[in-house]
This record gives sequence, structure tokens and C-alpha cells, in this order.
Amino acid sequence: MALLKEYSSNPCCEVELNIILVNEGSVKFRIEFRYGPAFPAIHTEIYCLKRDFLQLLEDMTQLKPTHLSMFEPHDPGLCIYHIPHYGQYFYPGYGIFQIPEEEREEAAPRYKLMFVLDAYERNHYGARECGPALCIIVTMEQIQVFVNRLQADVTNFNGSY
Repeated sequence: MALLKEYSSNPCCEVELNIILVNEGSVKFRIEFRYGPAFPAIHTEIYCLKRDFLQLLEDMTQLKPTHLSMFEPHDPGLCIYHIPHYGQYFYPGYGIFQIPEEEREEAAPRYKLMFVLDAYERNHYGARECGPALCIIVTMEQIQVFVNRLQADVTNFNGSY
């Protein structure tokens, strides 16, 4: 089980990912979004190719604080967006999530990740990249711990194939 909690003194949002099954070519995992006491938890189980899942994890560790990014395995089910906390990435000077240079309060960069479940794949067996989502702000250290745990879980999976 890997848990990614928001970077806060009192975190209430978190993503939990549990590896359920690993074989030579695929991974099945359960992902759960928790939003604190105000909203119910959302969860689903997703199958994807093992190499795609491991590549997704590797890509998460290569984030650049000022570049908009999107990560997804080739199989539908989960898409992860990185929305830069700083920088001009929408229209110069008008970025929707842009924080001006003079208002930056932190020394270490934070990463705004948006985890999106594919509701269409779940309901109609297609792919649309739209569905329930959780936006969470984390540090690279948190991402590294999350990724390392998942990589270890996949590598050391001892369930039956």
C-alpha cells in the first residue's frame, strides 16, 4: 500500500494505491481518493500493462516544477496531470493557476497533481479521460516515497498469478 497525502500541517486529502495482482505482463491495482470528512471516498480497480505502470511511476519522478505534464498508461482508467504551481503555462501572464514571482512563499517547489479516474471506461467500457478527480499538492520527496513504495510492491509481489 502506498499513500500520498497533501503537503500540509493538517492533511485531509490523500491518494491510496494498493497492488492487488502482478504477473509477467500486467498489474491490477486499487486506487482510492479520500477528501476528508466532507466527501465520500472514491475507489476503483484498474488493470494495466506492467511496463506502462512502471513507466508511469518513473515519469512521476521526472516532473519539472514549471512544466505542465500528463501521465497515463496506455490502458484507460487513470490519468495524472501535473499543473505547475509557478510559471507561465496557459497564456503568458494569465495562467489560471499561476502564482506571480513576488508572491512565492516557499523555498522548495511543490507539485500540484490531479489524479483523474476514467468514468466512461468504468461505466461503458470505453475511454474518455473524464471522471472523478482529486487535486493534491505534494513535494518531490513525497512523490519519491510514493513511487519507491509502489515499485517495491510490484517487484516483490508474492500473491498468486
